[in-house]
Amino acid sequence: LRAYPAQPPRGQRGFDIEGAALLDDNSKKRRGGGVRGFVGRLLLRANWAVVSWVLRAARARWFTTLLILWAAYREFVPSARSAPSSESDSGRGVVSAPSVHSALRAAPAPFPNARDLVVVCGHAVFVGGDFTAAAAALESSWFLEPYQRTPGQAAALVEHMRTGVLIASRNEHSILLFSGGTTRAPAGSLSEATSYYLVSRASGWFGATNVHVAKRAFTEERARDSYENVLFSIARFHELTGHTPRHLTVVGYEFKRARFQNEHLTALRWPADRFAYEGTPFANAEREALSAEREKTVRSQFAADPYGCGNELGGKRVARDPFAVVGESHPYLATNPELAGLFAHCGGETFAGKLPW
Repeated sequence: LRAYPAQPPRGQRGFDIEGAALLDDNSKKRRGGGVRGFVGRLLLRANWAVVSWVLRAARARWFTTLLILWAAYREFVPSARSAPSSESDSGRGVVSAPSVHSALRAAPAPFPNARDLVVVCGHAVFVGGDFTAAAAALESSWFLEPYQRTPGQAAALVEHMRTGVLIASRNEHSILLFSGGTTRAPAGSLSEATSYYLVSRASGWFGATNVHVAKRAFTEERARDSYENVLFSIARFHELTGHTPRHLTVVGYEFKRARFQNEHLTALRWPADRFAYEGTPFANAEREALSAEREKTVRSQFAADPYGCGNELGGKRVARDPFAVVGESHPYLATNPELAGLFAHCGGETFAGKLPW
């Protein structure tokens, strides 16, 4: 039999050699469990020491402040891995998204070899049930203003389309643009330009011998008057080709020839030797005479306000944008920054800034 002291001396703790266990001063019994129990108790004491330190430190202000700063850092400061550099991204095949304007400017022009521009000015919106040639020949298929409601008006509109298509078909280096916006609220959201395009397509491109004209025909759907027909079409041509046209041809009514050749070319400072106007007759002789008289008033307005910014011409533009398609921001400024000065110019003085043509 082995004897154990009933009570170790005061201030000392006895050691159980057989159980390898410390005898707690407050315990009267032995603690068993061998080496595993001994290690477990050491870990428990270590954990309790850590918890005790945390509890004591939590009562100190410096620990609270440090904790708040750490939480704020994790919340508001992005890590390096969340915002990798462009070099590391490219190495992993990750490409960052460019801005809208850079994407527009970087996109290659689809028709860089096109040189000439043919513009067909829109005058009405199609409201018929289908776009066949038979339907297009009916006045009831078009939304017409009171001054346009006359026999032969629909045929006159179709003649504009046919003339433009045939001119473009004879020049494989040309772009054909139907120009005209969503100008009439009762006609709905279809534009004049899209109306002309769909009628021309449904008419088989009027039998044009060059079948590729269909691949070179597009729309310009922002113009609200004749000045914008020209300027916006030049800007649209630039979007498609990456440059300004070498030659410009406009198809419209014959009685409007002087307006384009004088007022609009002067305002744009477009070279006269690089311009042609293809005039077609109005619906009938009587209506053409009345329209010619009305044209004198319009020409006088553009002579006094060549850029159409005044009350009369500017008011017409607002009225011809019922769905706010154009609004206050210029529709072609992002893709034609070199025309920014011309786009913003108003008044009776001819724009004197630099122009790409």
